[in-house]
Parts: sequence; C-alpha cells; structure tokens
Amino acid sequence: LVVVSQIKINVTNAYCGSLGLSNSFSRLTGKQVNRLIFLVVHLILCCLLMQAGAFHLLESLLAFYANCAIAWVVSVSSDLIINKHLLGFSPALPEYRKGIVGNINPVGLASLLLASIISIAVFFGLFGEPGKAYSQILALILALILPPIIAFATMGKYYLTRFEDGIPFPRMDLDTGYFSDMQFHCHLCEFDYERPDVVGCTVHEESATCSLCLVTDKKKEHPLGEKPVVSWAAMYQKWKEAQRNR
Repeated sequence: LVVVSQIKINVTNAYCGSLGLSNSFSRLTGKQVNRLIFLVVHLILCCLLMQAGAFHLLESLLAFYANCAIAWVVSVSSDLIINKHLLGFSPALPEYRKGIVGNINPVGLASLLLASIISIAVFFGLFGEPGKAYSQILALILALILPPIIAFATMGKYYLTRFEDGIPFPRMDLDTGYFSDMQFHCHLCEFDYERPDVVGCTVHEESATCSLCLVTDKKKEHPLGEKPVVSWAAMYQKWKEAQRNR
C-alpha cells in the first residue's frame, strides 16, 4: 500500500506540475503546446533535483516553504470565505476568462507577498530565536486578515475588468441553478463550447470566442476592452447596494 500510495502521489504531482507549466507558458507566450511535453520537462527537472541531492535540503526547505504555503492557502481561503461570501467583494460566480479577469489582483497577490515576506523574516530571526517558532502562525494570521483589508481598500475593483461579456444569454440556468449548457461556436478554433467558456467577439459581431483562443490571441484583437475606471466612491456605493440586496 505504501508503494501504491507513493506512485499515486508522484503521478498526481507530475500531472499537476505539467498543468501549471502549460498554463504559465500559454499565458506568457500566447502559444498552446501539447501538455505531454511539459510532463516530460517536469519529470526531467524532478530527476535532476533528486540526483543533485535535494532530499538533504528537504528539512530546512520545508520549514522555509511552510511560511509561503500557509500564506498561500490561507489567503485563498480568506478570499473565498470572507471576501466572496461574507463581504461580497469577490464575484459570486467563478471567473477565469481573459478580458473579464484582470491580469493582476492586489487582493491575493499583495496578501501572499506580505504574509510570506514578514513570516520568512521572522523565520530567519527578525524577532530572535524564540520568535522563529511562531513564523508559521504569523503567516496564517496575516494571510487571514490581509485579503479583507485590501479588498475593502480597493473596493474589489480589481477582481473583474468588466461585468458584461458581450453575450446576451445568462451564464446560469435559472431553472436548474447550474451553469448553462447552451453551446456556442468559436469562430477562431471552430469548436463548440458551453456558455461559461465563451465571450462575445469585438471584431466579428454576433460571434463567440472561447477562453483558450483569448489566451493565445497575441494581437489582442478579440478580448473585450476594459471597462472605464470607476471612482472609489462609486465602488463603495455599488458595494452598499449589493449588501442591501444580499
């Protein structure tokens, strides 16, 4: 059972690593490459690290990495639980389409960086040797409170660049409560996609573009343009109205 469990863990890690490399490569270069290539690259990197004696560094490395891991997991959880469900700053529906989601959201990024940097500084002796043992707890506390603070300071305006996606049909099926399974034909890749995966095309009227083609669109001709900048006061009024309607 131990051998089977380890094989399962390694296969899962290899797949997740290749998935992360593939997504990062697509976002940075605007090209889509077969994921099998990234799987091979990921396995080669793992083998090189093993041969270089990475296991000898695991104890200190994991203690250091724990600060970043805790900051990451707790900041995501704080954003999902507090910002999305309690305060309403984060969009109620999950969103990932380029042209709708901004490139950088300081709520998550700043929370992760601040919690990680401060806790790592404590880990390396900012408050002396006794404080080193509490660096992970500090990372947890900071990652828990920073997302709501930053979201309130920005009024959540960095979550989405716009609220409309150019398609006059709702993403949710009001009868079932699930995402709509209505099919739309992407005029770029010529495949059919369900309603949540497409946006309206700004070049060809009454045409849809899938989220993958938006990522690989180097000339940026097809994503929807960003909405006009809204003032802090206007965002605050919109937030208060959303709270009254919840």
